[in-house]
Amino acid sequence: MNFAQHFVMDETDTGILINIAISFAAGIIIALGYLFAQKKKGFSKSFLITLLLLPVVVVVVIPLIATDLKKALSLAGIFALVRFRSIPGDAKDIFYIFFTLTVGVAIALFYYIVAFVLLILVTVVFIIMQRFVSLERNQLLKITIPEDMDYDGIFDGIFEKYLTKCELANIKTSNMGTLFVLEYQVQLKDKSETKKMIDEIRTKNGNLNVVLQIDPDLFAVL
Repeated sequence: MNFAQHFVMDETDTGILINIAISFAAGIIIALGYLFAQKKKGFSKSFLITLLLLPVVVVVVIPLIATDLKKALSLAGIFALVRFRSIPGDAKDIFYIFFTLTVGVAIALFYYIVAFVLLILVTVVFIIMQRFVSLERNQLLKITIPEDMDYDGIFDGIFEKYLTKCELANIKTSNMGTLFVLEYQVQLKDKSETKKMIDEIRTKNGNLNVVLQIDPDLFAVL
């Protein structure tokens, strides 16, 4: 075999190039679907780039290690999870990475119909769930009280006035045991009245810290 023959494409090269084009188109659809679904909630530009290019990388990696498919899938999975080593991703982002990886694998193995049926199905369902299905996000309410305060029932009137849901999740000490921190999982009736609720709680707890924060791991379907 002479030097020039190294640059002549065979059927395998042609198939990989075709798969690169198909996977790039699939990556565009996946990225646009995620962008449309997350437009109101915010998204990461780097994550969109990952979704766009991951299928292309997968369809190249798998044929290169075609003699051992387990190694190929393991290597592609490692590539997919690199992003989450330093940046925490929530459940839906991790799912979307594996979904994108699966589409890439299906294309690499020439299961084009399976790949695009999966692509369309998951993308449509994801958009519907994110844009059109109402999900009420629980919030974490932290109230600091003096150690000698009897907290049982002291905030019930305020909670009934401003909250649709309130569950005591945790109690812990703070400041060398001189303070207690009560943690509640809550849902607000009206977010515009958050300040009023906090002000009323502060009149009960001696103007100590009151923190209301989003807890991304807790969801309740309305």
